[in-house]
Amino acid sequence: MKKMFWGFVFFSFFSSLFAVSVGEIPISWKEIRSKYNWKTKPVFPESESVDLFESVLYADGKLFFQTKDVTKQSSILVWNLELGESKNFPWEGGKVTGWTECSGKILIQTTKTLWELDSKTFAVKRKLPWPNNGKSWQDIVCLENKIYRLVGDQLEVYALESGELESKIPVPFSSIQRITKRGETDILFLSSYWGNTVQVFSPKDPTNKREWKFPVNHRALFKLIALSENHFLIFDPITKIYGEWMVFENSILPLLTPVEVADGSRAYRFSPIQNKIEYQFQLTALTDVPETKYQFVLPKQNTSSQNLKSEELNPSSVEEIDGAGNRSLVLTIPPLKAGETKDIKVYEAILTRYKIHWNLDPKLTMGKNQNKDGLETYLVDDWFLKMDTDVVVEKRKTLFQENTNVKQILSKTQEYVSSIPYQSGSFESAPKVIEKNNGGCTEHSYVTMALLRGMGIPSRLVWNYLPTESSKEITFNHKFVEVWVEGLGWIPMEPLAPPRSKPGVTHARHVVFAGLPGTNHPKIAGGDRLVQLSKDQLGLAKKIKFKLVVVKNDTTTEELDGTEERVIPQKTNRALNSGEDMVVP
Repeated sequence: MKKMFWGFVFFSFFSSLFAVSVGEIPISWKEIRSKYNWKTKPVFPESESVDLFESVLYADGKLFFQTKDVTKQSSILVWNLELGESKNFPWEGGKVTGWTECSGKILIQTTKTLWELDSKTFAVKRKLPWPNNGKSWQDIVCLENKIYRLVGDQLEVYALESGELESKIPVPFSSIQRITKRGETDILFLSSYWGNTVQVFSPKDPTNKREWKFPVNHRALFKLIALSENHFLIFDPITKIYGEWMVFENSILPLLTPVEVADGSRAYRFSPIQNKIEYQFQLTALTDVPETKYQFVLPKQNTSSQNLKSEELNPSSVEEIDGAGNRSLVLTIPPLKAGETKDIKVYEAILTRYKIHWNLDPKLTMGKNQNKDGLETYLVDDWFLKMDTDVVVEKRKTLFQENTNVKQILSKTQEYVSSIPYQSGSFESAPKVIEKNNGGCTEHSYVTMALLRGMGIPSRLVWNYLPTESSKEITFNHKFVEVWVEGLGWIPMEPLAPPRSKPGVTHARHVVFAGLPGTNHPKIAGGDRLVQLSKDQLGLAKKIKFKLVVVKNDTTTEELDGTEERVIPQKTNRALNSGEDMVVP
């Protein structure tokens, strides 16, 4: 039996190679990892404390903190990032009021003196008279042999060799609390007044401004340093936030787990969760029944947001793949006597799910750039869309006017649909949902599809599970939409999970089962279930009691970034997998 089982797994592997959705574009992924190991959180010495408004210095794989002990005596603590160890650095130059790395050297500012140290030996190389009379912390930054110091709303610029003031540069931002260097040409301005926004300033080109929202506690932001232009590290003993982040386009992503980048930087996926999942099938014959066949919907294999490996299929089952690339399993059960019961493991696999960001080309336009050959079935109208009714047409005109830019059309759609209040719906068509301005996840999907298909953008309904990671079972209870974009393939439009209003971006790690042009799975007769009797045996439904439980094994679960995302609550209906007739929720 074991040999037969693995023979079928081998066959299943090769058949799955052809489980490619219409319009899917092959993608290869490259991992980007953190520079240092953060699997074990640092344990900062309890005897030492750091000040909220004093910065951390980075040089040669080491972090420098000015600390105070219980007697309020100041010292410099050096943390070795490679070893995860710290030691006190003997310093007798007085209280530090600012510091910076400068081309392999360390510059330390104290009252009236600027010290230059070797970054490896910490030996003092020279010291300069310095126009700093205060005892409060004031950040300094060294760029290309110039020293920059923020004073009020100006950057004072000093010559490194002489320590003399050369010029003053007005800064274009207000309420700056912290400055630090980004590479050798830019300065980062930080302030909690901006809502965790990091602003980039180039002294050589003050008009070239950029900014990012940094996804950490605003206190931790004060302990940010740049390892390179787009690679950041935060080490904050106060909030206990430690780790690295990377800038990808306009997003800042954590590197506690590797970030995977699609070839051509088309997409980024990150913060994976991995589970072992099992389909556990229970059935009882209420009367004598002949041989029966059951259809099971399987997860989609190796999409941009989820991967499956180590798949094992029951030896009495056969995998089938429809024209859209959706997978199902047909399980054959021999004749049963009245009262006979069976517990069967139908399927198991290791499932990895990701948060994902797609990068939309801002120049992509309708018609000229969008080639929709072979996607006609994802453009047709249907009862749940009614995309040519006055209500839907008027909404498209209001949102898009004469716009043909694909990114802008998708953004306007996502912003509008995410603004529709969530309320468990009655599965009404798109115009009804627009009129009443509320609905469930399926109704949000209908509106999205009606708006976009009416613009000639292919879209499909996605059957999925919106996960609750603490649950031991997978419950099939959510819908969202994927749209097809030239050069990318199918990308998510998820208005009910963070960040909600951004097309191609979702932090809800769905378990995706199928992508459909309409509301029904071709292997399931109506409803929204993962299992049912084969269509030609539906008449036997009252003679058999059966239930499918999809178990999610938490022993292999890893959520390495430690964050929780808030999603709009969905109603869980345990009957979804029981074989009862149900409409799409």
